[in-house]
Amino acid sequence: MRRTSGRRTGRLILLLLCGIILGSMLGYVMSLFIDHPILTYSQAIGVKNPVTLNLTAFTIIIGFSIDINFGTVVGIIIGLVLYFRS
Repeated sequence: MRRTSGRRTGRLILLLLCGIILGSMLGYVMSLFIDHPILTYSQAIGVKNPVTLNLTAFTIIIGFSIDINFGTVVGIIIGLVLYFRS
């Protein structure tokens, strides 16, 4: 019995991250040339002000934000299609 679930999960995360990054860049570039509301609209999701934990010796700052646009959604869909086809 081979254990492949760890590799498959890693592959899924990698393909989704690549899809998010490339899709966001593609959506931004397309919005520069095509002035359509679906391409220019984006929604920010995440923590507006990051949480700071000051522990004298070091400081921990925890925050997460993602800006989703049409290209990001297309990139996620392409990443999922590539994952399920491989």
